[in-house]
Amino acid sequence: MTRRTAVLSACLLVVGGTGQTHAQTVLLRVTPPVGQATHYRSVSETWMQIPGMPAGDSTQPTMTQTMFTTRTVTGMDGTARVITVVVDSSRQEMGGMGGMGGGDMLKGMTTTQRVDPRGTVLSNDVTPPPGAPPMMAQAIRQNAGAARSAAVMPERAIQPGETWTDSMTIAVGPGQQTVFHVTYKLDRVERQAGARIAIVSWQGTVRSDSAAAGSAGGTMTGQLALDLDAGRLTSSTTDMRITAQTPQGAIPVRTRSTMQLVP
Repeated sequence: MTRRTAVLSACLLVVGGTGQTHAQTVLLRVTPPVGQATHYRSVSETWMQIPGMPAGDSTQPTMTQTMFTTRTVTGMDGTARVITVVVDSSRQEMGGMGGMGGGDMLKGMTTTQRVDPRGTVLSNDVTPPPGAPPMMAQAIRQNAGAARSAAVMPERAIQPGETWTDSMTIAVGPGQQTVFHVTYKLDRVERQAGARIAIVSWQGTVRSDSAAAGSAGGTMTGQLALDLDAGRLTSSTTDMRITAQTPQGAIPVRTRSTMQLVP
């Protein structure tokens, strides 16, 4: 075997029965091509117990929000992608109450983001849905700064099993900020329908401080799947457990958010 053949053989992805590849060095990047349009289904479930209120069925979420969105890469700004996210439909439900009144409140809401190749959201401009009540539109604009990357990729190429860390401070509103400290790990790279998929897990802490609303803090864990060939996420899951300190007492809050690519 020649030296060149040996090197080429070492670089081949040898796929086992589970679809997992052998250890390899990969560069994790969010680099979708201009024109790429991706449809996602996102579900956010929240459990909380407000002091003085009946406990109810703790197995059922207090609130559930389901959204279908289209995420389109509309251009480039240097190395950053300009991405437009449109809410195609949404549904909000309160525990045991079904859909909330007012119809599809978020349909048509548009967000324009600038995202660098490591996945960092550089800017986030939100246009409220058509016909949104003034108070709702104001709240949406104020929370635009709360956009957070699903994950921030490492600076260099890494192998499965390696970890990296990231810290992020987000100004949520006047006098309020949220701080994240996260440790990420590349679990594995596998083949799915012929594509190379990187599976990344994370765990970390989150703390929010507000001059008006008090403080909240807790932990978060999650996992995402990144299509290395298409340069986009195919799925993500985040579980967050925090305790909010309020004048009424401590309020434990658990949130589970999932996002899945819709073919």
